[in-house]
Amino acid sequence: MGAGRVNGDKSMRVAYTGRNIEVTPALRDFTEAHLKKIRKILGESMHVHMTLTVQKHRHVAEIHLHSRSLDINGLEETNDMYASINAVLDKAERQALKHKGKKITRKRHPASRPASIPPSSPNRPQPGVPRVIKSTGFAAKPMTVEEAVQEVNGSNGNFLVFRNAESEQVSVIYKRKDGNFGLIEP
Repeated sequence: MGAGRVNGDKSMRVAYTGRNIEVTPALRDFTEAHLKKIRKILGESMHVHMTLTVQKHRHVAEIHLHSRSLDINGLEETNDMYASINAVLDKAERQALKHKGKKITRKRHPASRPASIPPSSPNRPQPGVPRVIKSTGFAAKPMTVEEAVQEVNGSNGNFLVFRNAESEQVSVIYKRKDGNFGLIEP
């Protein structure tokens, strides 16, 4: 069993342990090239411990990756050390991508109610309490009361807002339940 070196990149520290295998510079370079992809995905510094083990025809690569927001552990076993390293690093990369996707989703879709608004806040709609829903605006055109009655009769609406041509004030004409018309003037 032998301990490996720590690479020179301050944002990514990698330690190696070789059991029944010498961790060669080629194995280190192969591993660190793939780890740089994972570091780019996470976007933060990370500490990695790689354990490489050989027992007869079993080549085992084990990873313990720690970053500020995520811990990844993985183990893969094949009959080739490079294949084992590649498989365990692919697994770690998929976990890092999944974690990043969840972070992005959380940012885009925050909780249904922000923590800063208490449930009884006046800005928060209360169930069962009528709300004011703003509709489209329109220009109140000048017309007489008789023209406004004809306009309401000829439309599907029950009221009409208009500018009274005689008084120059905004008025409302509406259909009453008894079949007559009501006039609201300021």
